[in-house]
Amino acid sequence: MIENLQIRQAGIDDVDFIIEAITESEKSSSNMISSCNIFALEENQFKEIIRDLLMQDMEGYDYSLSGFLVSELNGEYVGASGSWLEGIDGTPSGLVKATVLFPYLDRAKIKEINKNTQIIKGLTLPRETGTLQLEHGYVREKFRRQGVFTKMIRHNIYRNLSKYSFTKAQVILFKENYKSYNANLKVGYEVVEERKVDAPEIFKFFPYSSKVLMEFDRDKIEDLVNSYRYNEPELSYSIAC
Repeated sequence: MIENLQIRQAGIDDVDFIIEAITESEKSSSNMISSCNIFALEENQFKEIIRDLLMQDMEGYDYSLSGFLVSELNGEYVGASGSWLEGIDGTPSGLVKATVLFPYLDRAKIKEINKNTQIIKGLTLPRETGTLQLEHGYVREKFRRQGVFTKMIRHNIYRNLSKYSFTKAQVILFKENYKSYNANLKVGYEVVEERKVDAPEIFKFFPYSSKVLMEFDRDKIEDLVNSYRYNEPELSYSIAC
């Protein structure tokens, strides 16, 4: 366990590290960035688009800068964790993401991109309106297996309770990304839905062929709140749910 870990909300000065976190999260312990394959982008293009979207800081999807926490140790970045409330203004996060990405896409490739999205549909798990969504959890290699991921996820859930009313926290990830899958189990998530696609063309877009929806329910969230109040009384969040 790392002592003296500093956790705070991300700001503009942290954008480069958040881009690193998003990119490595997308790779899911592989060398493949799924969004690049789906939207016909080079990695450098993807990173510049993410930079622009983070600076816009739009709510309701996974590229919102204000949705991220960063952790540091002695001024060095350790990890990051992103979050948003699904359907905060009535619009699904998938639609928000498609809308903000569209102006950046090559118009000549739109037909190809539409075909790609049809192929991957079988691995698309629905996000439940009103739930807290957590994505792009990332810890730099040398800081792993020291409790950082668990602390950041729990901290992110806790701080969101000061802003929103929700009774579930969810994450969607590849089941075959065992490091991330097992880390989320350790945090306390349970698998509530799984999807798998056997068609070989899925590997043109994703490094793996199965995804899981994992969830914290209300009872676990209440246990988490009570634990934080006892172990970290210096945190000043009030609880909305």
